[in-house]
Amino acid sequence: VAEHIVHQLKSCLVETTDLEFKVVDRKSIFVNGWYRPNSPEAKAQRFGNKNSGNFIWMYGVTRLINPYTTKFARHSTQPVSALVIGSANSLHLPMDKGYEKKKGIMKNYMNLVQTIDKPSIVLGIGIQAKFSDVNDTKSIKLHEPQVAFMNEIAKRNTGKSVSVRGEFTETACINAGVMNAISLGCPSLTISRTLDLGKDLETKWNKVAWQLAMGEYTMKIGIGLPAIKPGDPQYGKIIDMLLSICEGHDCYFIAQSPADRPKLLKYAQDKVDEEKFLYFQEDVESWFEFMSTLDFVVSTRIHGGMAGISNEIPTIIVPSDLRILELVNAMILPHIPYEDAIEKNFTSLAELMAAANKDFKEFEINRRNRVKEYRRMLGSVGLEMDPALLDIIIDEKGADGLRG
Repeated sequence: VAEHIVHQLKSCLVETTDLEFKVVDRKSIFVNGWYRPNSPEAKAQRFGNKNSGNFIWMYGVTRLINPYTTKFARHSTQPVSALVIGSANSLHLPMDKGYEKKKGIMKNYMNLVQTIDKPSIVLGIGIQAKFSDVNDTKSIKLHEPQVAFMNEIAKRNTGKSVSVRGEFTETACINAGVMNAISLGCPSLTISRTLDLGKDLETKWNKVAWQLAMGEYTMKIGIGLPAIKPGDPQYGKIIDMLLSICEGHDCYFIAQSPADRPKLLKYAQDKVDEEKFLYFQEDVESWFEFMSTLDFVVSTRIHGGMAGISNEIPTIIVPSDLRILELVNAMILPHIPYEDAIEKNFTSLAELMAAANKDFKEFEINRRNRVKEYRRMLGSVGLEMDPALLDIIIDEKGADGLRG
């Protein structure tokens, strides 16, 4: 019956159109970290998440995969042909109570891989660590439960099957004897379908810089609030810097956790307009819709920054811990070193922009290379990349400055 339907379909298409087509099998997969389509149930589930930044990497993982050739299983007990584990900072290095929590996550991942027992990949996993937790990044290594999980993936995929957040996590893997990891940054780097995102970001960056130099423009700025405890003296320093660059501009303060609002209001008091405090708790779509209205973003958290970059908004990230720093380096994102941000007394957005480390051409070259690696990883478990994302690397010669 299926063959007859396909034959009839081909006959109709050949007779009525010049469109190219192909008939494909839809593969069923299980995605741990699947950003589910919006529904009351999905929104309620996301509302309970204590870090809305998780929505960004989940969205990136989900949109990597071709939706036309793939079916997403809703439960891990359903029969599937492949497993994709999306993750973030699940590899905790310090031996503290945080490690015990992360060890439980590793155990759950292990059970999932062993239960499904199909070709598997991991996307976006990284270490959880503050600057003070690591004295020597060259000697760090994973703990045994983390190594065991990586080895379970290696049993089901012989290539580079675990994409890690950056150089620090990759080094920790290699030092522990784990050889199937590759540094690709965060899957959120692939959210934008813009063919030359680097060029667009550079054009808008230069426009903002020119407008600031003219001194006649009020910028609409998104401020990504830090994940720093209010008792930490660094909190006041970074907030003071953020408030100083907001002088004369229309600033919106974007939270990623429930604690961000009371922390900021307690510290800044009447320096912040409560009506310009935003927290997108239910979905990425409304967050992105707002970000697209901004002129510029300054974020102390990685996914607050990626929400801007994914929507073609020029962005500076201030890495406030080791995990953010390795992501910034891996994705070649515009940034200001944390020490500079709190010690150099920046008093304007123009000063901050002038001091930022940025290279939009290298950003774009790196972005395309990452997309190619994600395509390879998906192919290793029999999956196709979303065609709209594939266009970025198929149409490479059309991007200015990237011709070989």
